[in-house]
Amino acid sequence: AAGRVVFCARERGAVHAYAVAAGGGTPEVLAGGDLVIGGLSVRAGRVVFVAASPDSPGEVWAGGRRLTGFFGDALPDVDLLAPEPQSFTAPDGTALHGWVLRSRDAEGPQPLLVDVHGGPHNAWGPAFDGFHLYHQTLAARGWTVLTLNPRGSDGYGEAFWRAVIGGWGISDEGDFMAAVDALVERGVADPERLVVAGYSYGGYMSCWLPTRTRRFRAAIAGGCVSDLVSLAGTSDLGRHLARVELEAAVGEDTGRLLEMSPISGVSAVETPTLILHGEADQRCPVGQAEEWFAALRDRRVEVEMVRYPGAGHLFILGGRPSQRLDYGRRLEEWAVEHTTDAPPSPKARRLRRSAALLEQRLAALTERHRVPGASLAVLCGDRVVTAAAGVLNLETGAPATPDSLFQIGSITKVYTASLVMQLVDEGRLDLDAPAVEALPELRLGDPDATKTVTMRHLLSHTSGIEGDHFPDTGRGDDCLARYVAGLEQLGLSHPPGATMSYCNSGYVIAGRTIEVLTGGTWDAALAERICRPAGLEHTFTLPEEVLRFGAAAGHVSEPGGPPALAPVWALPRSCGPAGLVCSTASDVARFASLHLRGGGGIVSERSARAMRQPQVRIPDPHTLGAHWGLGWILFGWGREVFGHDGNTIGQSAFLRVVPGEDLALVLLTNGGNAQDLYRDLFSGLLWELAGVEMPERPRPPAEAVEPTIDLDRHTGLYERVGCRVEVSRRDGKLHATVTATGPLASLVADPVTEYPLVAVDQDLFVARPEGVETWMPFVFYRLDDGSRYVHFGARATPKVS
Repeated sequence: AAGRVVFCARERGAVHAYAVAAGGGTPEVLAGGDLVIGGLSVRAGRVVFVAASPDSPGEVWAGGRRLTGFFGDALPDVDLLAPEPQSFTAPDGTALHGWVLRSRDAEGPQPLLVDVHGGPHNAWGPAFDGFHLYHQTLAARGWTVLTLNPRGSDGYGEAFWRAVIGGWGISDEGDFMAAVDALVERGVADPERLVVAGYSYGGYMSCWLPTRTRRFRAAIAGGCVSDLVSLAGTSDLGRHLARVELEAAVGEDTGRLLEMSPISGVSAVETPTLILHGEADQRCPVGQAEEWFAALRDRRVEVEMVRYPGAGHLFILGGRPSQRLDYGRRLEEWAVEHTTDAPPSPKARRLRRSAALLEQRLAALTERHRVPGASLAVLCGDRVVTAAAGVLNLETGAPATPDSLFQIGSITKVYTASLVMQLVDEGRLDLDAPAVEALPELRLGDPDATKTVTMRHLLSHTSGIEGDHFPDTGRGDDCLARYVAGLEQLGLSHPPGATMSYCNSGYVIAGRTIEVLTGGTWDAALAERICRPAGLEHTFTLPEEVLRFGAAAGHVSEPGGPPALAPVWALPRSCGPAGLVCSTASDVARFASLHLRGGGGIVSERSARAMRQPQVRIPDPHTLGAHWGLGWILFGWGREVFGHDGNTIGQSAFLRVVPGEDLALVLLTNGGNAQDLYRDLFSGLLWELAGVEMPERPRPPAEAVEPTIDLDRHTGLYERVGCRVEVSRRDGKLHATVTATGPLASLVADPVTEYPLVAVDQDLFVARPEGVETWMPFVFYRLDDGSRYVHFGARATPKVS
């Protein structure tokens, strides 16, 4: 109206509309109550405004009447909780005011989030806060949220407003702790589950309070301030903040600024802290977050920092919706997980929050390495995070998901070894007795080996039995018995115990031994003795079980060519104990967790330890590991790491376990350059999650070594069952012609592969198939009896001429 001034003012957290005569006088309240007015217009004497209320983040009002119902119309099923006003008394007698938000049917003490507003001259209000949605979601999960207006807050008079100037932290810390103490005394807050959070000045207080008390189980500092000296020189309002707000000047009052800086008290901090900060923040530059993060890391305090790309200071109010949602979710997860009785490990929390990024990384790498589809599982403690990318079958386009089943190939051998160790635990099998004692039907091509080969030889790949023997003995339950009956035709590639050579045949013998001692099939023993007790609900051995679910098909390719559907889906059933398990990545991770936990009740703790003890040194320590245990490969990467790989027809699988970090990584793939994908993916994850550095494979040296070494001593024919290797010298270099023989030859696109060998030293050479990034070692060596061998692909191949 003419002659009047209409304005808004904050009063005890609410924002009301007033009118006062232009010449002065007592203001008239035009709109009061539990409203927070955010915009006002006057036209023709009518006042119209937008205001938040306890049941809406904003509606249009006029003349004291709400004209719209946007929120209720858009979300009719959302039942908002209304904040309840609370009064408190500071230690010096100052009256304090704030709100508590909790479920209507809440009873007794609850975990408490103390959320500190920014400013410090801002204020919380009585209306629904559409910018801090985690208040509502936490309250719905059984939390109490305290939004206190400490001294410095607007709406309580000028003296209250100015009370924090020149005394950040020092003047108002007692206000927060007095309110917390009061809520504990009133039976509202659980003193053992307190969390502090805030943004901007609230982020400052979320750093400050942990320097003064250890009562908070967690802190979440958003847009934080840790060092007022550096803030004064880098913030867009630095000089104003220093001189007006802090009553200090850099260079003149540095000591005073440091006294109010959390960084000065960081040595007392033990509170796990989450830092959330916009990278483009000019008010509280990201260096403030980096400084606090670095200081806590130095003290080995649990801390995580999340940087939001392109986000300015007020991104939690008006930034990208994805970033605002992420901010609230991370805050809520950090608070909840740090107040549980058994919180997940920091790595598990980090992984779960990064699941989407993990999937993006997997998708990018599968595309780069031409892998049709992949499934990944990461186990941290008792939490499993999964991701999947690509397709199960290039011809059908069925998508790979975390629930898809892949062939895990020779990782199966660790399951078989675990069944063997169960029988050892039961006193029914002796690892060092001749295997023929438990399996009287065993007849090998070498009669002396029949008498001397032990189960320890079989599990550690030191038996010398020709290993790549894949006859199809039918689909019947007698397939393993028939396989073993045909072993008299096989010779030895080396004397038992003389060296290590990968032996699938040995694991079929172990599987048949399990059948004889348990009275059933190997498949049944696996299901009854491992899968069901361990809750592995998606681990199977027979195609008719697998195909009830989404199952991956293998893909093969010509050297350097694109992957295409493999001609055969799986190996014969008789190869089951050596490599026919199909599973999800998460089930494999859960199996690994049994061995992380002393056998997990599947095998004894003693047997679990024994499986990870070195049994034999691997002549080629570069391709897999340095030693083999009983089933497990032992990698020797500067700390204990064990695991296994698996390869079937067009499918590859990788398992790595780091017991010191309670970590297991599982990658299942169905073709393409899977080895390159594994190295790119696992090298990063192992370093990020466990500080384990995967060693590089040997590579060609900068200068050619061939002129300095004797190449001729390696030339000749090397042969074992399933493989023939002709090593020749041409143009001053060695070349290896590798030919797949026997049943395997019909399962690969081209049974003959030519490898130019590059010397690294006298006995170590490397080769790289076309289109593959990873170099493959060829190690030439002698046994104690002087016989010559080449070791590649984990197999020892004797020189025959």
